[in-house]
Amino acid sequence: MLKLIFIFLFISQIINAETNIFFTLCYHSFLGINSEFDISPEEFEKQINAIKELGYNFIKWEDGRDGKIKGKRNILITIDDANHSVLKIYETILKKNNIFPVIFVYPAVIGKKDYAMKWNDLKKLLSDGITVGGHGYNHLYVNQKLFDSDPVAFKREIYLCKKRLNENLSILPEVYAYPFGVFSNITKEHLQKAGFKWAFSLKYGYCLSPLYLNSDPYNLPRHMVTKSSWKNIYSILKKNALNSKISE
Repeated sequence: MLKLIFIFLFISQIINAETNIFFTLCYHSFLGINSEFDISPEEFEKQINAIKELGYNFIKWEDGRDGKIKGKRNILITIDDANHSVLKIYETILKKNNIFPVIFVYPAVIGKKDYAMKWNDLKKLLSDGITVGGHGYNHLYVNQKLFDSDPVAFKREIYLCKKRLNENLSILPEVYAYPFGVFSNITKEHLQKAGFKWAFSLKYGYCLSPLYLNSDPYNLPRHMVTKSSWKNIYSILKKNALNSKISE
């Protein structure tokens, strides 16, 4: 019996050692304003450098998706809402660090609101290698409550979102980020019908790579970076980095 337990533990350690994972960080804007969800360019660059000092690699969406990464120190950067400040942060910080984020877009504001990017801005970023995903159409709570109260609005958040991204960017988006991190089982059902293959919530944790190894492709973990949450997120990344060094 003890021999069997030892073998089980040994195999578990081997499997764990060979598991490839990535953490996903969620940002919003980089304006340098007094908002919990805004990270100034100076602070953002400090965070990127701190992550690099821990030995993390910044990965592209498709590499994490397809299992083209190695080890446990990998980071995917995502940015929600397509704020116009993303353009400058990409040119000044992301690009020089070879970081290609996923930008989650809700099309209702693109080219229509001063705070949002234009379609041509997104086209340029796409040509550089970034990924665009869906983030609702009007950025509503896409859950059972919305489905019950206004099924037309609910479906617009998924189906019209994908249609507009396809029409304006000539892409078929495959990944979705729930507005506010809120969803229900009905949301996952309609995302699948619409052709979205993966979706991010806002729970803590990491993704297994390739993504088919995850138990729920429509509830992938993501850490939202705010002024107050960064310290805790950094502690998680630091602990993981130390543990991964021990197992290497």
